[in-house]
Amino acid sequence: MHGGGRLRRFWTRYVWDGSADVGRPRPVPVKKQPTTITLRRVDPERWNALCEAIRARLEPRLVGVGEKLTASELTLRNGEEQAAREYLLALDAYTAAGKLLDEAAEPAELGGVSALLDIAAAHFAVAIARHEGKPAPHRRSRCFYNPLHGAAASNAVDPSHKPKKRQRQPGSRGKGQPPIPMCADCRERARANLPLDILPAAVSVRVRRRARALVEVPYFMVPHDRSIWAATGFGSLPGSSDAELVRRVMRGEYRQAGKTADLMVRKKTRQLP
Repeated sequence: MHGGGRLRRFWTRYVWDGSADVGRPRPVPVKKQPTTITLRRVDPERWNALCEAIRARLEPRLVGVGEKLTASELTLRNGEEQAAREYLLALDAYTAAGKLLDEAAEPAELGGVSALLDIAAAHFAVAIARHEGKPAPHRRSRCFYNPLHGAAASNAVDPSHKPKKRQRQPGSRGKGQPPIPMCADCRERARANLPLDILPAAVSVRVRRRARALVEVPYFMVPHDRSIWAATGFGSLPGSSDAELVRRVMRGEYRQAGKTADLMVRKKTRQLP
């Protein structure tokens, strides 16, 4: 996936130290070995409260986008193939958002609802513009770290990259690599070296030979073959396809295949925000 190379360069093995809440992850460097850090065990009560809070924010948005789609009464004429494609994609994204909102069981899946509603609204706006013979409206990507934050700022920085002595310009991730899209708040917090509000995912890890525990990880740490959200950054990463993301959600591919597998994910060797 383009744009995610810097996040996927190093291996990190995650373990649980046996406590109910181990707090903020702490990296322990091991020479020529994967970095081992401790992770927070999922607290069901706090986890469910977080999901309900996000769901309460998304339900009015779902209604609002649906009202716009139905109130438009957009009648397309012959020869408006581009407008028709955009309009159908908007309808499909809205349908996928409703399906996912009904079935979502964790914050990362609810973040997918937010991304799908953004996709529906954006492509509907393009369909209207095409129908009226106007230029398509400018569209900014969503915040990679949390799609609930909304649009990314115009100048983004990558907090996973630690600058050397010479300060690079904001948004630079190295030669040939586009910046990770992030909202203005995440950008300012990254510049101040403060923790970011990253949408979490839950993954099962082995803690003893025959025992497992459910732990929290930043959603993008889930192996990309087990999470469409990690693979696409909720559709924010370069090369991501809105249409493909919608199709995969409609096929039910948003469920993580890694729930029962040992967690081995890639990350930059630094302390998580």
